[in-house]
Amino acid sequence: MWTALLLSALVAAPEAQRPFTVALDPGHGGTNLGAMGLGEGVYEKRLTLQIAQRVKRRLERHRQVRLVLCRDRDVLVPIRARVRCANEAGADLFLSLHANASPEGPSRGTQKGFELYVLPVDQADREAALALARAGDVSEGVWQAQRVHLLVETSLEAAKRLQLELADALGAEADRGVKQQGAALDVLQGLHMPGVLVEVAFIDHPEEGKAITDEATQERIAAALAKGISDLAARARRAHADPGITGHPRRR
Repeated sequence: MWTALLLSALVAAPEAQRPFTVALDPGHGGTNLGAMGLGEGVYEKRLTLQIAQRVKRRLERHRQVRLVLCRDRDVLVPIRARVRCANEAGADLFLSLHANASPEGPSRGTQKGFELYVLPVDQADREAALALARAGDVSEGVWQAQRVHLLVETSLEAAKRLQLELADALGAEADRGVKQQGAALDVLQGLHMPGVLVEVAFIDHPEEGKAITDEATQERIAAALAKGISDLAARARRAHADPGITGHPRRR
């Protein structure tokens, strides 16, 4: 259940009418193909961009949501540039889209389902320690360190909201959970807002890998993500309206 403190971490500015800004990051791109599917030309970089564009189209007319694509075409975007895209956009949520694949070997093509990741606690601890060391004074350092840990908490809450929508769209049996380890999460480091990485499906599974290339499946995923984003935006607006909420995880 969302507490006032967790809700406040998704609130970026005091203006109640300010749109809830989402930095949507289609993974890979350009020479970085990402995971490869079973069909010719089926690459993670293409699927993530296609789904991101579908999410964007669904939210374009949503007055309370502003969506920024951190990759809008087939180009290689460095990880730090993706983080910078989100921070410079003043985003309230960073969402990185990916497609999964089983390890090479006997298990290749046997796994299926979606999963979500947030920054691990140990990485958050390192970021907090770094923020404390870089701060100009102790009070500022303590505030920055607390902000980092609060962002991890709110990232978990955002991931759980998106998880519910994806499970509703794709089936509870496809839900592999919200995790904080087991994947490369460099793109979630250095963010000034809650961040979630979503692995929408296993691209190398004989059934799921084929389905993910289908427009109808991509639309179901996009609709689920858009609904989750809309819900988070609504919760942020309610937080603005609650005078008892005073927590604030980041500064402009």
